[in-house]
Amino acid sequence: MDSHRGQWPIAAVLALLMVGELLIMGEPGSAGALVWLLTVPVCIAAVTSFKSRAFTIPVAVLSIFISSFVIAYFHVNVPTILSPLTIAETAACLVITAVVVREEPRRAATWSVGSLVAVSFFAAIVRDNWLSGSNYNEMLGSLVLGFTAVGTGLYFRARDTESGRLIAAAVTDAQKEERIALARELHDVVAHHVTGMLVQAQAALEVSDDDPHAAHRLLPGIVRSGTEALGAMRRLVGTLRQGENEAATTDLAADVIAAVERTRELGFETRLRIDLPDVVAPELGRSVLRLVQESLTNVHKHAVSPTMIDVEISRTSAGALRVIVADDGQLHELNQGGYGLVGMRERVDLLGGLFSAGPRENGWQVLAELPLEGNN
Repeated sequence: MDSHRGQWPIAAVLALLMVGELLIMGEPGSAGALVWLLTVPVCIAAVTSFKSRAFTIPVAVLSIFISSFVIAYFHVNVPTILSPLTIAETAACLVITAVVVREEPRRAATWSVGSLVAVSFFAAIVRDNWLSGSNYNEMLGSLVLGFTAVGTGLYFRARDTESGRLIAAAVTDAQKEERIALARELHDVVAHHVTGMLVQAQAALEVSDDDPHAAHRLLPGIVRSGTEALGAMRRLVGTLRQGENEAATTDLAADVIAAVERTRELGFETRLRIDLPDVVAPELGRSVLRLVQESLTNVHKHAVSPTMIDVEISRTSAGALRVIVADDGQLHELNQGGYGLVGMRERVDLLGGLFSAGPRENGWQVLAELPLEGNN
């Protein structure tokens, strides 16, 4: 709640009003000085109400109550405008009313405003004898000021409620985005390495009976994929625990080549064509690498008998980085996209790029174009 920011301007205005009252009263005498001093607690209560309202209403009510008796007993003439209270007291009570209506629960606000109305009515009877007089202008003015203060408090209360709702919705959306980002990273990185382990383990299992040595040659690749998967998991845990935003790659070309080499080690013939600018922003590089990794993982998991995989990363004349991963395998009948394609599309959308994925005349192709703006 930022309403306390207005307390110092309010304090300055109340102080000026009190100085003005003192000047209007001239030489107030001891009784007038006492009445003027009794205005100070009300003004202080108004200023402190922005932060704490524990004693605001009791202090204000007691101060007005005592000053009313002093005014009536000593027949002190005090300056008033549209209210039986002094100018400073009226301004302070309006501030307290608006703040209480804005900040306090409805029941507490009702009792607080009611207490101020009651003590103001008491002051009107004791100070100005409203019951026998014809002070219709002051009565009407008091009503207008009171309703204005209450309306102001209700307006800010409604605005605070709406602001709180928007903040809560923003927090919920941010948490959702964080979960989606984590799920995307977990799927694209860890699943990539685990899929490599699975493919190599399946290959080793198939040839183990006929060629035990061939199965043994696949074990280092399984160990390496497991180590990389463990490293990726540790990085994700570190990000969650410490809030780190570590870039996924510091050398995009080298990391893409490494991903292609792992695919070749799994027995997939792969061609790579790569043309990168001298400088690639970390977020763009991370997304390009994840697109390549996930596309290759989908080939491992879903393509049937592919004879060639083509990976191409190149610059376009429109100032974009184009990523193409295509294979000539037959489509798996259960291949419906899944979270991998969803994650790739989200990555591209976040960078304002274009994405498409689907079957082609012979196989499957993933195509993405990511803008290079701000990367050179």
